[in-house]
Amino acid sequence: MKHLQKFNNFVNESKESDALAKAIDKAMIKIDDSMSYEDFALAVGKILKEEYGSHLFGKFMEVLHKDLGI
Repeated sequence: MKHLQKFNNFVNESKESDALAKAIDKAMIKIDDSMSYEDFALAVGKILKEEYGSHLFGKFMEVLHKDLGI
């Protein structure tokens, strides 16, 4: 769970987001244990576009920026 070691330092997670983060990390390691941030970002973008829709992009980015301290 090397991806989550850095992640957990910044996140105040709900039980659901914590479980999802762990599942994503396990899946990423199974696919490629040294997955690039570019591939990860592209995968997240694909999910946002195909499963959530563009009307939520701004809200998603707002939460992400707040969480990352950007």
